[in-house]
Amino acid sequence: MTRFTILERSDADLQVVAEFSDAETDTYPVGPQRLMIELACHDPAGIGTEILRRADRRLSDMVGEFNEILAVGGHHRMVVQYVEARLATLPADGDAFHRGLLDLHDDLALREQADPALLLSAAMRMPEETARACLQVARQRLGREAA
Repeated sequence: MTRFTILERSDADLQVVAEFSDAETDTYPVGPQRLMIELACHDPAGIGTEILRRADRRLSDMVGEFNEILAVGGHHRMVVQYVEARLATLPADGDAFHRGLLDLHDDLALREQADPALLLSAAMRMPEETARACLQVARQRLGREAA
């Protein structure tokens, strides 16, 4: 199964998400397989040429980042950056934090990452055992069975 890397750029009113295939290819540079452009707030004009120009600049940055990282063999670093970005959006505490942490773990597992807890520990800059303990506490608080 093909693995994907997701890169995202957003500001106050625009979000651009690109999904790149990690499959080996002779093509360089590699562009995304999927692209999402979303306005953060309602604009009666919708997505017009100005928005597309701004999205294109962000997409160009992401294509450059993806291809440079692949050139130096940094898939692991790219995944850790994705996890760091997701962790930054979690609430500070409470059940919402634990739910988000478990959802992120499940997301990594669905993307067939070899060891989601290890990726979480790298992104959270803590020992693997501590990350696993955090996941266990989250499961207990939310009444989920240990996975």
